[in-house]
Amino acid sequence: MKLERLFEVKESKLYKVSGEAFPTEGKAYPVKWSSVEGGAEEYNEDFLAKLRDDLKALEEKNLFVFIEPVFDKSAGYEQFTAAMKHTARRIKDCVSVIGFAIPAEVLEHKSFYIEELSAKHQQYCFFCKENAGSDVVLY
Repeated sequence: MKLERLFEVKESKLYKVSGEAFPTEGKAYPVKWSSVEGGAEEYNEDFLAKLRDDLKALEEKNLFVFIEPVFDKSAGYEQFTAAMKHTARRIKDCVSVIGFAIPAEVLEHKSFYIEELSAKHQQYCFFCKENAGSDVVLY
């Protein structure tokens, strides 16, 4: 099931596809890597099912969020990206998801991260803070 794009990025600002500016403040929905991926690189499907239910509840209220992954494990960016890609698959039908944040720990590999998560979710927008104290940059 592919969702239609509801948002787009122009000049590093977020807009609804209708052209109306959409603020990003207060739209982050934190998701810990350790919650997505249990022991031995297995995914916590119970957590992901609850996450989907929570996002569907937001959808019913016509609310929108960015998934803000929390890089709270010691493995590398590839394993982290795989966990977030799996998360994206589990929430693929959640209209309430604008896209994903790019954590500082994967910023050096942001092209890989964006490519992996966008492969089957072209409606997603991405955001990050490129430097401490800087404005949010959208992709």
